[in-house]
This record gives sequence, C-alpha cells and structure tokens, in this order.
Amino acid sequence: MKEVWLEKYRPKTLDDVVGQDEIVERLKAYVKSGNLPHLLFAGPPGTGKTTCAVALARDLFGETWRSQFFELNSSDERGIDVVRNKIKEYARMAPISGDFNILFLDECDHLTGDAQAALR
Repeated sequence: MKEVWLEKYRPKTLDDVVGQDEIVERLKAYVKSGNLPHLLFAGPPGTGKTTCAVALARDLFGETWRSQFFELNSSDERGIDVVRNKIKEYARMAPISGDFNILFLDECDHLTGDAQAALR
C-alpha cells in the first residue's frame, strides 16, 4: 500500500525539522538531559507542533517510542469519559523503558469544560 505523502515526508527526528531552529534546539536539550518538563505547543495549524512532539518521542525513546507515546486527538474524543478512562489508564501505566511516558493531547482546547476540570 502506498504511504500518504504527509507521513512519508514528515520529519522523523528533531534534526529533520526545518524552520523552528530555536524550538528544536530547546527540545534537543531536553533529549540530551533525558528530563522532559510538561510542555505546551501552541501556534497556527501547519507549524509543526505534532511533528515536533513525535520527533521528540522518537529521539528520546528510539525504536520503542510508539509504546511510550500516546496521542489523543481531543477534537474527536473530548468528553469527561475520555479523561476518566483513556487518559488516567495511560497515566497509570509504568514506562517500558526509561523514567516516563509521553501523553500528547492534540487540540486539547476542544475538550469539554468537564473534561478540562477532570484533568486538573
């Protein structure tokens, strides 16, 4: 099956990301230290927020990145049940390797008010 161009040409590592030099340097410093704070990626569509998050996970975890990276598109799954079930269950999982897992909430501004309160 042919691969979608978006995925075929998406940068795989932080070194492949173009046009976000300062942000990429900061993310590389996190990878080098092995310590990752809570991050908030903001900006207009198409600026590389999701791509940088995936590249960061790839650089941090290597081949096992998929087992330690959980992406949830909050515009599709936005209710309080998602927070109570999916997010909390993933947060309880022990990391396979390393010290932590990454939970990436894409478009989290679309979560309902109750779901946002449950995250707190």
